[in-house]
Amino acid sequence: MRRLLTFWNLFGLLAFLAGSLLYAQSQGERTPLALPLPAEEASKDALTLVLYRPSPPQGFLKESLTLDLGPGETPGGAALSAWAQAVGAPRPLALFFKERRLVVDLPPGFALGLDATLEAFRLYSLAYTLLATFQAEEVRFLVEGKPSAGLAHLDLSRPIRLP
Repeated sequence: MRRLLTFWNLFGLLAFLAGSLLYAQSQGERTPLALPLPAEEASKDALTLVLYRPSPPQGFLKESLTLDLGPGETPGGAALSAWAQAVGAPRPLALFFKERRLVVDLPPGFALGLDATLEAFRLYSLAYTLLATFQAEEVRFLVEGKPSAGLAHLDLSRPIRLP
């Protein structure tokens, strides 16, 4: 039978214990793997929506909503979805930014079943909400991706601006 207490076995055991001790001490002073973001950086995932809710015949009710943006969600898409949900209208198809101008693509049934007054309130509610939220100069509308002279009752050939 071989001897267990040889010089090399004791030397290996001593080296193992010294390594274990150094490893345990280094784990106590471990730095975090990710650095915390400053407050300004963390707030970029939120959008303050200035909502102009139609209130015929008085006009519009102005509200501010804070929307949290999910991963991959754009501010324009979140604004369109929140507006459609708050007003109970069909969601516009897309929102495009061109310098300080906005272009909104409307679905074909955007004003379906509305009289001229309600159609105007719905369209101007969307326009004023987007203009105030994104601080743009004007908004133009497309219908199914194409320029259109208008919806059922409104002229869409001119841009809409905040009063």
